[in-house]
Amino acid sequence: MYIPDARELFHTMASLIPIVQEVLPMIMPASISVTRSADILPPSEHHTSGDQQADDRTDVSPKTVIPAAAPTPAPTPAPAAEGPRVISRDAIVGQAESMCATVLIVKPRSSSLIHHNGEQETIIYVTSGTGVLLAQPKDEDEQHPERHVLGKGDFAYIPAWLEHQAVNESEAEDLVMVVVRSGSAPVEVNLRSWGGAELKEGRS
Repeated sequence: MYIPDARELFHTMASLIPIVQEVLPMIMPASISVTRSADILPPSEHHTSGDQQADDRTDVSPKTVIPAAAPTPAPTPAPAAEGPRVISRDAIVGQAESMCATVLIVKPRSSSLIHHNGEQETIIYVTSGTGVLLAQPKDEDEQHPERHVLGKGDFAYIPAWLEHQAVNESEAEDLVMVVVRSGSAPVEVNLRSWGGAELKEGRS
């Protein structure tokens, strides 16, 4: 009985690849996943003016609300307002193996916590507003983080493990950003300070 050698088996398997590529989509058809803006953004806001009074507490799951933190340098504290000051909403999560998308809304004179995204690389696109993206100082002797001013239409790339913070220093306009990460679901590790310990949930 003839037994093909490893080289013949390799060439035979390689010749089947084009056939598999054609047949696989028919066996496992792909589909487009759409998330409507009405399902992401609070319906009572357009994120253009701080004069609008809206209560997001009934619209935002507690799991998607990121506690606000004082950035460095800290903006002047905003007057007391109803609803969360920093909101993260899932757009496309758990649909792809290697990417996901969320929407981050930072209210005027507010900021996210200092955090990093673990092994995930991140791309940010600003859809409205103006803000500052603070990044971990490169030099250990440097006390102040790097500042990157972002406006509508701007992109920013954040490498894996890099500590950063989104800040809205404006008086009235929301900062709205689309955040795309290189993972099926977002990873976010909040920190007590630049280079500090992880901020555990439920702890100040």
